[in-house]
Amino acid sequence: MTQIQNKMSDINISHVTPEELPELESCMLADDHNVVMPTHVFKKKGDIIGSASVGAAPLVWWWMDSKKAKALDSVRCIKKLEEEYRSHGVHRAFVVCDKGSNFFPHLDRLGNKFMWEANIYYKDF
Repeated sequence: MTQIQNKMSDINISHVTPEELPELESCMLADDHNVVMPTHVFKKKGDIIGSASVGAAPLVWWWMDSKKAKALDSVRCIKKLEEEYRSHGVHRAFVVCDKGSNFFPHLDRLGNKFMWEANIYYKDF
């Protein structure tokens, strides 16, 4: 467990335990938010105030050359990637796709389920 000292209070960050998960999910739903596959829970004076998913959700980014790869090549590569995930026990992955991609209009047909729109940022450490 990591403890962060705050001028007003103490905030505890710990790994989510199976026993904490139902309460955490209830808190997120009550606040109309959700963290997919939460790994950490944030508590302030014992109350859940947040959570994070750190490295738990398999995230897929892909690039296919728009001139060299045909649509069938792309679909075959995606299927091979999915087989690779399954062989390692992963049964769900999150796909990031730009709206300008040739794949975007076909994601549903390829078996992907829409979750929500979001902007993705990164940070170098």
